[in-house]
Amino acid sequence: MLHKFYTHKLKNGLDVIAIPVNKGSNVITSNIFYKVGSRNEIMGKSGIAHMLEHMNFKSTKNLAEGDFDKIVKSLGGVDNASTGFDYTHYYIKTSSTYLDKTFELFSEVMENLNLNDDEFQRERKVVYEERLWRTDNNPIGYLYFRLFNNTYLYHPYHWTPIGFKDDILNWTINDIRDFHKTYYQPKNAFLLVAGDIEPQKVFNAAEKYFSHIKNRKKIPHVHMKEPELDGDRHITVKRDTEVDIVAIAYRIPDFRHKDQFALSAYSEILSGGKSGTLREKLINKKALVSEVYAYNMELIDPGVFLALAICNPGVSPDTVEKELKKEILNTKITKKALNKVKNQTKMDFLTQLESSSGVSNIYGDYFAKGDITPLLEYEEKINSLTPEKVEEIKKYFDKSVTVKLIKK
Repeated sequence: MLHKFYTHKLKNGLDVIAIPVNKGSNVITSNIFYKVGSRNEIMGKSGIAHMLEHMNFKSTKNLAEGDFDKIVKSLGGVDNASTGFDYTHYYIKTSSTYLDKTFELFSEVMENLNLNDDEFQRERKVVYEERLWRTDNNPIGYLYFRLFNNTYLYHPYHWTPIGFKDDILNWTINDIRDFHKTYYQPKNAFLLVAGDIEPQKVFNAAEKYFSHIKNRKKIPHVHMKEPELDGDRHITVKRDTEVDIVAIAYRIPDFRHKDQFALSAYSEILSGGKSGTLREKLINKKALVSEVYAYNMELIDPGVFLALAICNPGVSPDTVEKELKKEILNTKITKKALNKVKNQTKMDFLTQLESSSGVSNIYGDYFAKGDITPLLEYEEKINSLTPEKVEEIKKYFDKSVTVKLIKK
């Protein structure tokens, strides 16, 4: 089911991973992951990891602003990037002929990014507008942000990767330069190439373009441990909105924990596809909400199991909260429902493994978080799930954080 992967480590600590797949397709996805996300930020400097992602497409010693994208497009390729709680990911999807060129581009950005103030000030405005668009002017986005603000009080998961609005306005170019110098080092990154490739060619190209890059600084250790949730938290947020929305978060273990398989399966039972229990009960049967979903978030540090529902007009958010919690706690896990989830999950997994980008995302996520074991055990653990095992994870639902967004 899983593809075999090959690894190589450069002397400067850069890990290189090659995953041959789809031989004869002549398609590869070249990735560079940096083990830094909003988790590595400090209060007052939130959002820097995401800002630096934007700056990585600006000018370097040998590339003018915009050249990176132009070169990729000239190769017939596509590129993009994303910043999460735990890591930052850049990729280029091209013909395998251009493996060296993709590494040359990634190497140039790691070593020679200009980070000049002019480009920074212009891009800061773009990021600020993104914050307004995705969070402040988006009811669900704003509720999501406030949910993390109240679920985590001490840990950097307190904010989502976009950061706080005032922090975005107050970074300096020196903050960005220092963050780059600290986290964009070979020892804090890895290259991953999936697709129609020979592993040795990947390793040779990595040596050619990255072995000369030196590490610069010691990487700070994130030691924050969120205190136990010692009771339910209820927060009401008033906004200019046409709908009331309810979000609930439950604390769960980190991504390595054995219960993650059952938690993910349960989130699918609750809201997977059109037959999820929450949709069936709260939308179809009781007409309380217009949209509802549950999601299991697997993070490096203890994460969250989320549920979110958009209330129908005239329906009290208190009623929705009560019904949502009742379904999460009382949904019966049948063999039939669990088998359906197992089959669908395996089908989705197999579908992802068919493309170089899907393989990159699956493997990259676990390598970036620091442990590939849960992925290697995936099929076995999913197959071994029983209704009783899934029922056990309801122990995490004894205390919750509820945030309601209601009309002013």
